[in-house]
Amino acid sequence: MELFIQALAAGLVIGCVYCLISIGLTMIFSIMRIVNFAHGEFFMLGGYIGWFVVNHYVSNYWLAVLIAVLAGGILGFLTEKIYSRVYGKNLLSMFMISLGLVLILQNGSQIIFGAMSRSLFNFYPTVREIGFVRINDQRLIIVGATIMAIAGVLLFFKYTKMGKAMRATAGNRRGAGVVGIKAERMSMFAFIGGIALTALAGVLLAPLYSLLPTIGDRLTGVAFTCIVIGGIGSIGGAAIAGFAVGIVENIFGTYFSTAWAFAPMFVLLLLVLVVKPLGLFGKEVA
Repeated sequence: MELFIQALAAGLVIGCVYCLISIGLTMIFSIMRIVNFAHGEFFMLGGYIGWFVVNHYVSNYWLAVLIAVLAGGILGFLTEKIYSRVYGKNLLSMFMISLGLVLILQNGSQIIFGAMSRSLFNFYPTVREIGFVRINDQRLIIVGATIMAIAGVLLFFKYTKMGKAMRATAGNRRGAGVVGIKAERMSMFAFIGGIALTALAGVLLAPLYSLLPTIGDRLTGVAFTCIVIGGIGSIGGAAIAGFAVGIVENIFGTYFSTAWAFAPMFVLLLLVLVVKPLGLFGKEVA
């Protein structure tokens, strides 16, 4: 029982990271309907930016987090400008842009940060015992930051004018344009917010795991799996799926083999698609 609870707690932390990445991808995909294969690379960049700030400028983790999130927002703005040049005109061009971004970001990171693995210094290594669970403060920070980020995103979409406009655009892009909502502007904010959340996930996890330029490949696949399971366009569905995938993956890896830790995720994906093809919380969209 103690092993199961410890695996559950560790899975919850990984689930938080998957949750942030999946929400970020959902914001982009639900509005623009583009397959951004480079999404995981922004997670990688968030971690590297945090590492670079701490190791070369100021030894302050929270400042590194802030800079990484702001940098993620700027990168999101620039990325949207690249996609907008061919949006709605040529699907092949958008596909090639996405793959090109993967190569540019991966190889650029190797040139700038090096091909060797990097580790961001853990400012909060203290281990605490909560019942049967032993967990360090950095993991608690990840859980707390994720909860606040999810709450902030949900409140933004429910109560702000901008959030409602983005929801309308995600539901029916053409219809939103008819009532005066500028879809291009909503796409820009979706990229800014989505990639900022992904960069946040990267800098939060960086003190616990080594950074590599290719770490984003796996996470892009996880993010797309989570938004399909949760339902395309559903922020809450992406969050729940992210938590579920992280927990199931970690428990399976603890009891069986880490080499097969991804297997339950795809089994879960197949089951959901068979029972509910639109995902757990998905709806038909225009």
